[in-house]
Amino acid sequence: MRLRHDKTAQEELNKSEFYLKTFPVHLKENNVLEIGAGKGEMITQLALQNPDITYYALEKYPTVAKKILTKIQKLNIHNLFILTEDAIKIPELFVGKIDTIWLTFSDPWPKKAHTKRRLTYKTFLDLYKTILSSEGKLYFKTDNDKLFDFSLESLNENNWEILDHTRDLHQSKYNDTNIKTGYETKWSEQGKNINFLIAKPKKD
Repeated sequence: MRLRHDKTAQEELNKSEFYLKTFPVHLKENNVLEIGAGKGEMITQLALQNPDITYYALEKYPTVAKKILTKIQKLNIHNLFILTEDAIKIPELFVGKIDTIWLTFSDPWPKKAHTKRRLTYKTFLDLYKTILSSEGKLYFKTDNDKLFDFSLESLNENNWEILDHTRDLHQSKYNDTNIKTGYETKWSEQGKNINFLIAKPKKD
C-alpha cells in the first residue's frame, strides 16, 4: 500500500537535527546503512539496541522518511540519521568505509523493463563496493522469491561472495537476532517464507 503524499513531510524533516542535508557524510567502519529504509521499523530497533553505533537510513521519499523521524522522536533515539536521496548517488553522499549495509524488503520492480532499478542490480552492487570496508558485508532480506533468485544470480555474476543464505529466515539460525517489521510479520503469519542472505565483495 502506497502512503498518501504528506505535504508537511519535507518541512518537518528539514527542522530535525537527525535529517542530513550536507554531504558527503563521513563514514566510520562500525556505522550501519540501510538502503530503502521504508518506515524505519528495523533500523530504529537496531539503533535502540546499539546506542554506541551510528545508523543511517536512506529513504528516497520524504513522506515515508517522516515515519522514521516520528519513531526517532518517540523512542528518543540519538544515533540514527535520515537521508532522502536516491541510492544511485551513494558516491556523492558518503566518503569513508562502512562494515554493514542492509537491504530490507526492497521494491522488487517485477517488470523486465525495470530490472535496472532493483537494488541488487549490477549498478548498485558496484556502488556498495565503493563504501564497504575490506570485511564489510551486505545483508538482504525479502519476501519476494523472484527478487531473491535474481539477487543470488546478480551477486554471483558481479564478483560477490555469498557467505550464507536461507529461504526461510524464521526457521534459521539467524531468527534469534532478526528484527521483524510489520510487513514481515504479516506475510509470515500467512505462511510466506522470508529469504535472507549475507554477501561480501570478492577480493580483486
